Formats: sequence, structure tokens, C-alpha cells
Amino acid sequence: QNDHTTVVHSILKNKETHVNKLRKLFSNLGDGTSEAITFATFEEKISSPEVQAYFEVLGLDVDDAWSFFKLLDLDDGGDVEIEEFLMGCLRLRGTARAIDVGKIIHDQTWLIKNQGKFQTWVEVELRQIQDQISIVTGIAPPNLNLSE
Repeated sequence: QNDHTTVVHSILKNKETHVNKLRKLFSNLGDGTSEAITFATFEEKISSPEVQAYFEVLGLDVDDAWSFFKLLDLDDGGDVEIEEFLMGCLRLRGTARAIDVGKIIHDQTWLIKNQGKFQTWVEVELRQIQDQISIVTGIAPPNLNLSE
């Protein structure tokens, strides 16, 4: 019990230290006048050796500034606020875990399956619309095979 408590306290202290470092990094990335970071500001500051070193110490690989920024900008607002930055950096640090990869595979499988169902539904609906237009106009619909 006592060892477990010590471990939990150590993890919380480590996380608090990490969050404080992220707050400092966020202020270094900002322009000093705004509560958020735009991509232009992020791209300008990301090439600084000091900022690169900070990201490296935090366990964040930022080779592709645009992709990293988009992963942080969860609301697609075009800028990253402090909360998005903190949560995004905490989520993205380190290497992918098996559960992360498993979730991606699960989500991708679900998307592929449902995209197929949606495509079939659209094809049926389109065929019905073509048939109805043909009845109204008296012109036979073109023979389109949409599944090719």
C-alpha cells in the first residue's frame, strides 16, 4: 500500500513538472499578445534550437510542424489555446503504445465497413432517383455501373 502511494505521488509530481514545462514552452511559442498560438507563429518558432531542445526533452518528436499543429488543434479553429496545447502534448509524448495502435486499427476497420455500407445505400438511392426521373421524362436512364 505504501509503495503504491509513493509511486502515485511520484507520477503526479512528474506530471506537474511536465505541465509546468509545457506552459513555459507555450509561452515561448506565443507572440506575447494572444492566448493562442497560430500556425504561422508556431512554424516560425519551431525551428529555434531552444524550442527544438525543449520538445526533445519533453519526449515530443516535431519533425512535421503542420501535422503536429493539426494534432494539437482539436477544434480546427486555426489556432491552439493553452488547454489544447497541454492536453495534446501530454497525449502525444513518447512512443505509441499497443493500445493506441489497437484503437487506430479498430477505428479504421469501423470506418471502412461503414463507408462500404454508405456507398451501397447511395447507389440504391441514386438508382431509384434515376428510375423516377425516367418515369417522369419518359427517357430511359443511362446504364451507369457505379460500383466499378
